[in-house]
Order: sequence, then C-alpha cells, then structure tokens
Amino acid sequence: MPGYASRCDGIVASPIRRIAALLDEARRRGDIISFGGGAPSLPPPREVVEYLVEVMRSNPQRAVAYGATRGMIELRELIAEDLKKYWGVSYDPQSEIMIVNGGTEGIYLALGALLNPGEEVIILDPTYVGYSEPIKLFGGRVRTVPVRVEEGYQPRIELVRRVVSPLTKAFVLLSPDNPTGRVVTEEFVRELVKLAEEHDFWIIFDAVYKHITFERATPWVDAFPGARERTITINSFSKEASIPGFRLGYVTGPPEAIERMEKLKQYVSLAPDTPGQLAMIKFYEDGIKERYLREVVIPTYKRRRDLMYKLIQEYLPEAKTTLPEGAFYFFVNVERYLEAMQRDDEEFANRLLYRKSVVVIPGKYFGEMGKGHVRMTFVSEPEERIEEGIKRIGAFVSSYL
Repeated sequence: MPGYASRCDGIVASPIRRIAALLDEARRRGDIISFGGGAPSLPPPREVVEYLVEVMRSNPQRAVAYGATRGMIELRELIAEDLKKYWGVSYDPQSEIMIVNGGTEGIYLALGALLNPGEEVIILDPTYVGYSEPIKLFGGRVRTVPVRVEEGYQPRIELVRRVVSPLTKAFVLLSPDNPTGRVVTEEFVRELVKLAEEHDFWIIFDAVYKHITFERATPWVDAFPGARERTITINSFSKEASIPGFRLGYVTGPPEAIERMEKLKQYVSLAPDTPGQLAMIKFYEDGIKERYLREVVIPTYKRRRDLMYKLIQEYLPEAKTTLPEGAFYFFVNVERYLEAMQRDDEEFANRLLYRKSVVVIPGKYFGEMGKGHVRMTFVSEPEERIEEGIKRIGAFVSSYL
C-alpha cells in the first residue's frame, strides 16, 4: 500500500469538530443539552434570508458562479466602510482586504504567507485550538504564554517578553477570546505593538468575535501606532451575522501580505463562497447589521451569559471562572471536583455526557494551562435548557463531594 505524507502524523484532530459530529447525530434524538460547540443559535437576519432566496430564484447563475479569489469588490468596499465606521481605521478594499472561506482559512493563509520552517509563533495558553496545528503544518514551532483564571485570563507583557527570541515570527492575539471570554486591555496591546516593533515580528489579530462584546469593545490592534505594517487581522461573519455554514470571513493586512495570501488561496479554495458574499452585501445595507446586533444578538447572548454565570455560582460553588466580557464561552476551573472524582477534565466531560446528556469541552484541548477546566458555551441553548443543563452538572458533581 502506498505511504502517506509525514506532515499529518503529528497533527491533532480538533476535539471541537468531533463534538460537532456527535451533536449532528444527537439532534435527531433531541436528548442532549449542548454547552459544547460555539455556533450561533440565532437565525440570520430575515432581510438577508429573503434577499438570498430572491437572488437564487431570479438569477441562479449569478448566485452560484465563480468569483475573484479576493472576493467581490462590492463586498470589500462595504467592509472597508464598516471598519472605518466602527474602528476608525481606513483600508484599501483593492489591496488590503480579501474575502476568505471563514476565519479558519484566514488563519491558515496568514501562517502560510508568513512562516518559514523553524520559526516560532507565540500563542497564549489556553487559547483557541486552531492555531497550534497549522503552525506545525508549516514547519513552525509553538511557544506559549500562560494566562490564569486568578488574573482574569489577562496576558502579561513581561511573560511574552520572556519567550520572544530571534526566531519569533508572529504573535497570535484573539480578543474577545475563545475559550476564556477575555477582552484584552489597551495597555497590553500597546505594549505588544512596541515589543513587535522592537523585535520585528508580526501580530496576527484574530477578531472573529469583535462584535460579541457586552461591557466594552475590544481594542483594535491596527489602530495603535506602529501596528499597521506588521498586523494581519482575521475576521468572520459566522458570529456577527449567524451564518457559520456559509464559511465566510475576511482578512486585512499590508498589500504584500494580502498578495501572498491570495496566491495560497488560489490553490486551497480558489475563491470565496458566492451565495455567502451576496448575503453579506445585503447584511451591510439599510442598517440591517446594526439593528440585528443591537436588537437581537447582543441582548439575547447577554441574557444567556448572565443566567449561566448565576447558575454556575449557585450549582457549582467550588468552581472558579470569570464573567466573560465577550465571545460565547465560560472557561470553568473544576479542579476541586476533579480531585474529589479522581478524574481529569476529559473523563469528567465523557462521564457527564454519558450520565447526564450534557456536553462540555475538556479544557486540556486548549493548552497545558487548560487542564482542570471545561469550556461551556452560553449561546447554543435557550435559557430554560441552560438552567436544566447547569442543574444536571450540579447534580453530577454533588454526588462526589
């Protein structure tokens, strides 16, 4: 039998995708409460759905046609206007913006455009599972900086400085964060940009949850002096427009970086999704985006966040967590319960699913510092099921104390 490429041997399959497959099967039964995946549970704006249906009916050939690798210029122009409006930063839609097939492809293309074998990329620990494996695929080395629940999962610049080396090529910053819900401080971003200038490395700013904030906005890295020429920003429509299945996002960066990413994209996915782009052009029109975020997304998710926080305190009093300022998740330290159960976080999650039909994600998959934690999303279930799910977890752990 022919052999396989060795580059795949050390790559760890995403636990999130395994959970997604499990939930896809479970939907037919309706008996599992999911605090696992991070997909929005809201439908997209009604106007967007109706527009896309009409386009499919009236001009189906246009709706499914190939497009340019960088994406529709009409959409890129709307994105540029939107970023200027929200963040005060101007981008050239021709040379500094490219549409991609989701934030995941954006991360992959950014790393592919920047990283040479043997170079190092710094990530926080814990953080999103989608960084370390593509770094390895491109021959890079992962360096980590710990963040802790006692410090609100806020990164410390002095710890970043300790791991910077002559091999450092990039630092990945996700804010708001998955899994912790942290929004970084302006002070940290300012110092990070200074450090990047001093040691001449890139910042990959993952802003896929940029609009999912509850108390304060996330700092926009490109807006800081000295950041623009060394920052690639990853964006996604999945969270803010509730269209994860369209797999659509966009990247911004210096023209040469975008050009290199475009070359890679030509041989990865050719061009971004056409129906999704048409839908997002409508999303930007007539104030739809602003109304949807203001009247539907943020109030709904904030209610669910506040309820889950109250229930965690009530039914899991020995757990430690922080109130997430953004994104979709609580990252809950359950070490006290694990000690009583004599189990690790993965066994905890497996037993919880088997005995109580509740899904959580083991924290170990988000990094070494994630051990002893579980990630729980508050957006995938309505309030009554959030309450039922937390009560089930409380009953599950109380039998061991």
